Amino acid sequence: MLGELLSMLEEGSLRVMDSVQTRLAEQAAIYIQQNYKTKVTNETLAAALHFHPNYVIRCMKMKYGKTPNEYLNELRLERAKRLLVTTDWLIDRIAEEVGFRYAPYFSSCFKRYIGLSPLQFRKQYMTT
Repeated sequence: MLGELLSMLEEGSLRVMDSVQTRLAEQAAIYIQQNYKTKVTNETLAAALHFHPNYVIRCMKMKYGKTPNEYLNELRLERAKRLLVTTDWLIDRIAEEVGFRYAPYFSSCFKRYIGLSPLQFRKQYMTT
């Protein structure tokens, strides 16, 4: 019986730990969504959430399958896709609007993630 009791207690504590990790990952995602236009680093994220950066990274990977930086870049690139097809802004302006400091870096990230350059993406969308 003691073994069963210990097993039940351990199982319960693992469930609590899992929910803490999930909540932290969700809070990190919300922080990123609210601050994606600014410089977000693992350290600023960890400071805002009052947890160690490595723990925040581990929780994000567990919940979303990606690091905070990957989550941030994907969010920025998805917003950029929307701006590319709904505005006639220059690529530089879109890069800045979604939080990239340097347009060439934005373009290389965009091409790596989408498979097309921002200009090619815009042209493809506009012709179809």
